[in-house]
Amino acid sequence: MDDLTTNRPTVLLRGEFSSRLRLYMLVYWGLPFVASIIGLPLLPFWLVFGPLWIRRYHASLRCELTERTVVIARGVLFRREMTIPLDKIQDISIREGPLLSALGILQLRIETAGQSQSSTGKSDADLTGLVNARAIRDRILEQRDALGSPEAPLRMADPQHALLAEIRDLLVRLEARIETGG
Repeated sequence: MDDLTTNRPTVLLRGEFSSRLRLYMLVYWGLPFVASIIGLPLLPFWLVFGPLWIRRYHASLRCELTERTVVIARGVLFRREMTIPLDKIQDISIREGPLLSALGILQLRIETAGQSQSSTGKSDADLTGLVNARAIRDRILEQRDALGSPEAPLRMADPQHALLAEIRDLLVRLEARIETGG
């Protein structure tokens, strides 16, 4: 077996995206064409080619939870894969708007330490149309909290990680002794 396949992290949860996301994207990205005089002549072009692009974009969406990260992938022409370490996640929020509610889908936003928000207020880790978004949010937070607990096992074969785990456990025991005064 090759080293690249043996070191792949175990996927604990794989998110699925709703098929209603396609309709949402068609309407959401088509609204600027309808709302502007310049865009109105381009609306037929969007209605013909938009669904083709949206189908490919929808097929490219991926969200996976591993033992230590959340992996998000998307893109048609310019593919982007983002790996978010669980220990950097500060909050995961659920958003609903009128159009999202009408279609019965949610937007899950992962906020991280040191994250830069764009001027549009969107995060790089906005996942619109994720099926069971609330359950996925809860599972990611559970895994993050389990990872941060001193009892969480380090599943690394690297001796340096084992040494770091040993040092961590020693510090936890010392801290407990100091707190109890003994």
